[in-house]
Amino acid sequence: MSPRLPGESRKNREQAQDRGTWLALVIVIMVVVGFIGLVSMIMPSFARILSVIAGFFFFVFLHYFTWGRWLTARVQRMEEEEEL
Repeated sequence: MSPRLPGESRKNREQAQDRGTWLALVIVIMVVVGFIGLVSMIMPSFARILSVIAGFFFFVFLHYFTWGRWLTARVQRMEEEEEL
């Protein structure tokens, strides 16, 4: 339980938490990119391996997004037809 200051509102606390979360996310991304850069200097083929893995994840994401949109629209149409 944290002490509340007299002028502090719930919205201000949530905004501060959101800023902290984004800051932590940016720092983690910077550390990961730096680590990838260091590993790429030692092992040049690492960048190629990483690009293949990223391509695979993009392919999976694309299919998930495409099929998800298509199936969601189809389910909505089927529900509308059942209501009629």
